Amino acid sequence: MLGDFLRDYFIRKCMWSTPSTVKTTAASLKKFYKCMAEYGKIEKKDYDYVCRDIKESMEYWQESCESYNNPHLPF
Repeated sequence: MLGDFLRDYFIRKCMWSTPSTVKTTAASLKKFYKCMAEYGKIEKKDYDYVCRDIKESMEYWQESCESYNNPHLPF
């Protein structure tokens, strides 16, 4: 679901979205999940999954944002 948000919803609905804001938003979500894990609201393995998902998908999300913002560029 994180990918659905950062790859699609955030890019389409937040007019200020850029590849840089995709990265900073992902970093904020990562910090949020870290806090949730530290307070025992989620398991550490779930936090680790979020971190891995962000790391593995970041380039694709940023490329998707760039493509959406510049439709004349090939993707």
